[in-house]
Amino acid sequence: MRKILLFFALIGLSNSYGQNIKTEEINYFNVQQPKQVLEKSVRAYQVLVETPYTLTAEEVKAQSLRDFETEKANYTQLVNDSKAEYEKLLANHDEAVRQAEENYKLKMAEFNKLSLLERLALTEQGKKPELHVPKKPVYIQPREPFYEEPNLDEYLIFDDQVLADNMKLSGFEKGDDGLKFVIKVSKMEFQDNGGKTFYKQPTTLKIWKETELLQEKTFDGEFQFLTNSASNSIDLDRYEKGNVNKIMVEIEKYINDEFGYIPVAAKITIAYPKNNRREYDALEKVKIKAVSAYRKLNKGATLQTWERVGTELGEVQGIWRSELAKADYNEKKARINKEVAKMIFFNLLRVQISLKNKKQAEATLSKMQDKLLDLELSNRERDELTQLEEKIYKL
Repeated sequence: MRKILLFFALIGLSNSYGQNIKTEEINYFNVQQPKQVLEKSVRAYQVLVETPYTLTAEEVKAQSLRDFETEKANYTQLVNDSKAEYEKLLANHDEAVRQAEENYKLKMAEFNKLSLLERLALTEQGKKPELHVPKKPVYIQPREPFYEEPNLDEYLIFDDQVLADNMKLSGFEKGDDGLKFVIKVSKMEFQDNGGKTFYKQPTTLKIWKETELLQEKTFDGEFQFLTNSASNSIDLDRYEKGNVNKIMVEIEKYINDEFGYIPVAAKITIAYPKNNRREYDALEKVKIKAVSAYRKLNKGATLQTWERVGTELGEVQGIWRSELAKADYNEKKARINKEVAKMIFFNLLRVQISLKNKKQAEATLSKMQDKLLDLELSNRERDELTQLEEKIYKL
């Protein structure tokens, strides 16, 4: 009995000094760096779009209403004309029947004069005369006019301001004191060749930074294949409208590849020790601060948000390094023993990689490698360290 009590006492002693490491995984958005990194003072942009299309939705609706009023005004005459046409067809029907019967009798008389073999042969060939009496006409009154909203998708209607407002540059805010994207769209040109239709729609993009022209690029400037049908047999307006929208998507992608900070879904794991006795208040608080910082990095986060988060995570790393400096790798009962030290090292590496801070990550990795014998990593931890090393080398 005394041995059993001693056994449970030892278990309780072991648990009281051991660390239970917990983790929290946070989903956030990292950023893909642009091809051209501008100075930090350039953080706004504006878009100006010019198209050759002057038709408006209001004009289309107004014309549709005018057409409807005209139909209503002409409806009575349309009905009267349709009835007169019906009476005319009806009057001619009896004569048409008489003529059909007369023609049938003449053809049958000629047919009966033939020999039996000739009649059988013609019958087998489906050439025996048949009586085809025209159907009696039926009157169908024209449908009364009713107004139907026009389908605006069928018209070449573009609002230049809406096109400009829909253009987004990731990581920047709309404003007049940064980049200026000037887009000029031309009319679509069609060309037939061998029964196929080709097109071009030269659209220029000029990128300005104040008075400096950074770039000028043309989209859809050369003829290219459109469809296997000739241009006179297709809905040209539909193709043109679709192509304008396609070009705007291409331009938006281009300016984001060149200058934008494109959000990319990511996740990070932050570890922290179980804090039953409140000896790890500092590490629990810094975990909360780190998690809060990453949650600010949503898909629409601006570069200013990233800068603020970077500052917050810099403070987080400072606290982790301060706690790591207190580590006693050889004393299991130490508050910051090798298990907690491992946790802090991994946290530092994950955060520094997420911030793309290669210099700091390499410094942390070097310190961790100096302590590998003391840390006694498990196989799983060694695998994770190898993966983190590879990410550091790719920064």
